[in-house]
Amino acid sequence: MNCPYCNTRVDGIYYSTTCPKCGKALHTCVACKFYSPQSHYGCRENVDELVQDKMRQNFCDSFSLTDKKIENSDSEQKKAIDAFNSFFNI
Repeated sequence: MNCPYCNTRVDGIYYSTTCPKCGKALHTCVACKFYSPQSHYGCRENVDELVQDKMRQNFCDSFSLTDKKIENSDSEQKKAIDAFNSFFNI
């Protein structure tokens, strides 16, 4: 498996796995192949509760590391969260 941020080889992804090169957390929503901002709770899998911070490590049982390159996910995620929060006046 390769890190979707910097393409560094990573052997095994566990809850606390971070990329040895870029240091990004890998067991996160945005690094999962089921991540879809347009889907219910941002996931194409049937999840029971919302994960607020999609960039933080989580314990999701459906997690599967994406094979796609993640571009500018930090700023895109922040924009999405800010838009969500402003829409609901949070």
